[in-house]
Parts: sequence; C-alpha cells; structure tokens
Amino acid sequence: MRSGSTLVIRRVADGDDFVAAGRMVQAAYFSLPGYPRDDEYDALLGDVASRARDAEVEVLVGVLDGRIVGCLTFLPSLDNDHAEFVDPNATSFRYFGVDPAAQGSGVGEAMVRWCLDETARLGQQRCRIHTLFSMPGAQRLYERLGFVRTPDHDAEWDGIVGLALSFEIDAASAGHPR
Repeated sequence: MRSGSTLVIRRVADGDDFVAAGRMVQAAYFSLPGYPRDDEYDALLGDVASRARDAEVEVLVGVLDGRIVGCLTFLPSLDNDHAEFVDPNATSFRYFGVDPAAQGSGVGEAMVRWCLDETARLGQQRCRIHTLFSMPGAQRLYERLGFVRTPDHDAEWDGIVGLALSFEIDAASAGHPR
C-alpha cells in the first residue's frame, strides 16, 4: 500500500456501486493465466447486487483511498445456496477478487483476516475455502496466513478442480487468528 493510503475493510453499503464491484471481481478472475472461463460462473462473479440482498451471506469490500478495490462474499454458516462444503462448524468466503492494479498492496490479506476474525467472533471452529490451480498468488496468501490443504474436501465442477483449504480457529486465540 502506498504511504498515506487509507484501507478500510467493511460490509457493502447501499450507496456502493455493485456493478463496478462485480466488474472488478470479474477482472481479477479474468486476469489469471489459465482461468477456466465459464459464462454462467463469470456472470455469478459479477452479481454482487444479488448477494448484497441475500440475508444469508455478507458482502465485504476493501476500500482504498475511497475506491472499492476488493470484494468477497462471506458465508457465516454453510447452510445456504452459496456453500461448497458441508460443515456445521465452519464459515467460508467466495467470489473473492482484488483489483489487479491493487494486488500486492495488502487488500486481500486484510479482507481474509476480517473473515478469520469474524469466524472466531461467531464461535465457528474453522474457515473453509476452495481455490483454483490458476490462483497461485491467492494460495501463497492463504498458506502464509495459516490455511492448510485439505485434499479430502477438494471439489470438481465440469473438469475444474477446486483445491480445498481450511483455517482452524485456535480457541485460545479466538478473535486473533494466527
């Protein structure tokens, strides 16, 4: 992040530009080398407005110097249509993108830390996610934060492999993930 820059991680607000946030998430995915394009999923990535109206999930944005540069959808429980795991003791996040121009500035890490703090605050035991082979930068971030591969929870969607990772919340440090 540039010196003097201000980063705010918060829930999406009614006045936010959901279309621009969705385009930014799509741009993040589309810029990945080898990203397996799929018209239906690509449209879902951009549909921030529908997720913002969904009471079962929380849309989170990273705002850098007044501009939305990150967006993800946090699943406080895995009992909803967006869930990819069956685990009553877990949270998850999906549809996560950081503006390619802002990648490497700490936005993604701050957003993931928000999810881990919220997981602990909710009293959940873990946060589970899927990532793709085409997302090595995200995988490095998750590993650095303490996520571990859980291959027994990998998924496959029409030939696309979702690599499963999990972050275990340590009860002794709840609210302060590693």
